Amino acid sequence: MRSRITPMLLAAPLAAVLLLSACAAVENGSGQPSASASPDAASTTTATEPITGAPGDPLTAEQAKQLNGQRGTLRPYETSDGSFIIVDMQQPLPELVRQEVAQAIGAVGNDTGSSGSEMLAQSAATGKTIVLIRRLQTSNDAGQNITTWASMSEARAFPFGVQGDSAESVISRIQPWVDAQNNPAQFEIIVVDD
Repeated sequence: MRSRITPMLLAAPLAAVLLLSACAAVENGSGQPSASASPDAASTTTATEPITGAPGDPLTAEQAKQLNGQRGTLRPYETSDGSFIIVDMQQPLPELVRQEVAQAIGAVGNDTGSSGSEMLAQSAATGKTIVLIRRLQTSNDAGQNITTWASMSEARAFPFGVQGDSAESVISRIQPWVDAQNNPAQFEIIVVDD
């Protein structure tokens, strides 16, 4: 009994494969299998060339989509005009990207929560860990309005509360911390002056 069932079970999948092949041949009206069914056509549409380039080089939308799935340090960054350029997580961001990141964070205002959310969004977009240095209008204990510069980052063990009277003074105090990290190139210091 067992030997009779086995051929029948094998015959059903074989019949389905033959039926599908016949349908493909009929669809193109030639009686021959369609070109899309050929092994050569399938292999050329799935094979892709690795994308290489320097930070700041332009990408097409298709290249950006492909690059987004590649491993390595290169990433596509979509600029405000909808074009794409290459960023490298281990290299400084191209100046255009630095400006756009600063503008995007600055546009949400001085609210710490909104700034933090936008900073995380820009970190995801660039592949970099952003250290934000921004100018803040605040008041001192006497109620006088003052301008100060402060730093913030979502990096683990980041030294919060570093402030100064200029962006440069804050950077000079934060840079040694960045340099002491396991991968300093992963960090990008962005200054927002709004």
